[in-house]
Amino acid sequence: MKSFFKFCIISLAICLFMEIFIFNMNCFHLIGGDYGKKQLDIGGEVISNNGSGAVSFEFTDLGIPVGTITIDAESLSKAYVDVSIDMSDDSHSTYRNNIASGTIIKGNAKSQTIVCNFSGNVHDLRIKINADDDELLTIKGITLNKPVPFKFSFVRFFGFFLGSVIVYCLCRFRIFRDDYGRNKDRVDIIAYFFTGVLILTAIMLTTLCNKSSSITTSFKSTTGNQITKELVDAFEARQVSLLIEPDEKLLALENPYDSGMRAAEDVGSYAWDHLLYNGKYYSYYGIAPVLLLFLPYHVITGYYFPSAVAVCLFGCIGILFLTKTYLCFVKKFFKNTRASIILMGLVMMQLVTGIWFCFPVPNFYEIAQTSGFACVTVGAWFLLDSNIIGDGTIRKSKLALSSVFLSLAVLCRPTLAVYCIAALFFIYAGFKKIKKENSGHYTSYFLSALMPFVLIGSIQMAYNYMRFGSFFDFGIQYSLTINDFTSAQYHTHFALIGFFNYLFTLPSFSQDFPFLTASSVQTFRPNGYYFVATNTAIGLLWKALPLLSYGYGIKAYRLSDNPNKKRYALLLLISCIIMPCIIIFSIWESGYGARYSVDFAWQILLGALIIAFMIFNRCDTRIKKHLNRLMVVATFLCFILCFAQIYQWVGSVTTLSVSNEAAYLSLARLFEFWK
Repeated sequence: MKSFFKFCIISLAICLFMEIFIFNMNCFHLIGGDYGKKQLDIGGEVISNNGSGAVSFEFTDLGIPVGTITIDAESLSKAYVDVSIDMSDDSHSTYRNNIASGTIIKGNAKSQTIVCNFSGNVHDLRIKINADDDELLTIKGITLNKPVPFKFSFVRFFGFFLGSVIVYCLCRFRIFRDDYGRNKDRVDIIAYFFTGVLILTAIMLTTLCNKSSSITTSFKSTTGNQITKELVDAFEARQVSLLIEPDEKLLALENPYDSGMRAAEDVGSYAWDHLLYNGKYYSYYGIAPVLLLFLPYHVITGYYFPSAVAVCLFGCIGILFLTKTYLCFVKKFFKNTRASIILMGLVMMQLVTGIWFCFPVPNFYEIAQTSGFACVTVGAWFLLDSNIIGDGTIRKSKLALSSVFLSLAVLCRPTLAVYCIAALFFIYAGFKKIKKENSGHYTSYFLSALMPFVLIGSIQMAYNYMRFGSFFDFGIQYSLTINDFTSAQYHTHFALIGFFNYLFTLPSFSQDFPFLTASSVQTFRPNGYYFVATNTAIGLLWKALPLLSYGYGIKAYRLSDNPNKKRYALLLLISCIIMPCIIIFSIWESGYGARYSVDFAWQILLGALIIAFMIFNRCDTRIKKHLNRLMVVATFLCFILCFAQIYQWVGSVTTLSVSNEAAYLSLARLFEFWK
């Protein structure tokens, strides 16, 4: 512990130095210069609402050096005010336009002061305070050479200190250096504590980004979307078509699925992203969340369950059971792996899931994805905990529950049917295990494993038949959306766009927080229509560097002494590589959307971690030490890149309340110390 306390003292000293001299460096900007404080005359407090979009002030013949410009301005309707500055100084006799700029954040006094690096005396100064047309601004004063206020941020200080302590613990503390199996209970507590933090983050993100109503009010909603209301109303009316009727003008079109034709014929009234078939509206989206949550809630209360709460609920269930699935797998196969490696693998797997793109904009798309995510993770946990692979007696009840939830995942999102196919290979592996043990209970085993697939799958097939006259037609081609799916043609180029952007796109560097940012989606000149729903992409490879361990897959297979390694290698290949790649391939028609990674990201990373753990366990102590450090770097890079992509996503797609937007902008200022 002595070395730990020594480290803490050194770390505190470094963090204190950074807080005082780095993050508050602008507080010393006026030291050593002949900067006299000067209040500029703006004629008293200015209240502007002139509809011009800007308020401008000009000051001539100043003849003084200017190191800072403090503008006490505020918008009554927005969280910020943008300011641009023109000036002339000793180095340039006429105006240099937009030579300085700043963003004044409501409630952030430090943001009012703009640090300037002009040459000699400033002669003329023109300050333009930008605003939307008819936006109400109040400008209380403009002051030159007012010192930048010193602000000690405890959030920033303890954030860096805590980060350094975490790194030290992962590298030096015995509980993390020992094998997972030796400290399983304590490591599990840490894992579930981290999971709890993620769940609280999901709740906070939902609350901050959805300001339309309070939680209490939302539970008494009389409105809803395609899943929360329209399907509920249809099922209560004992029909599969929606109650809303298509406009006759829409039905009269030669091709109603052509958005260009709808626009040309001025069909203004139609249900966006609904299915139109034989003169009726239908929903493409899965019925499992309707049957399990939205319909019972409406029957009991008479209100519609809020979409934002549903997305948060399903997402949190998925987050919890992803941890349970991961730990269950580790207990079976990697108890002798270093605990720090196990924990960092969990952190990365949770961060890259893509579930975080769903909370800020909880529409019916996100309901389908989060409910599917929840069902897949719950099903995966029951599958592993049933002991059909690894040691232990097979638990048929848990195997049956696994089949139930994996089947329900298809009723949430048809794409997830690939994991039901993957489950069949696990079921076959369990059969081989029973056969080897001479248990003889084949009939009950297969009934437990397969009957839920048959029963729940029959519900989906019957639902398909009642809508479209086919057991296997989910109806996406009948969507009224941007593209006419009835005429969309497959092109390999489109499929490869998804693979590149989901897996390989490099992040970009930016001078603005969070510095490493998502790149624009690369389409490689498709010379055809390709839909981009989310123009932010960071490849999974860079968010989760352990994916590189796939390059050692063959070596890991050769090093393994597990008697069932052929079977397990096949299961890994199918579940973690082939099925996720099928999903990426299949969504070429829908274009690129960051939230689609919910369906495949953690599965791909899990396969890579399995290989990484196998290689790690075969290394000597010295190599393990270096690999652990590399894993620490990879984990922090994963956190930074995932945070950056979500931060950028939140800012681009959500309308925050004024106070929340101010907090959002102030967070960036904590780290943009040069502003």
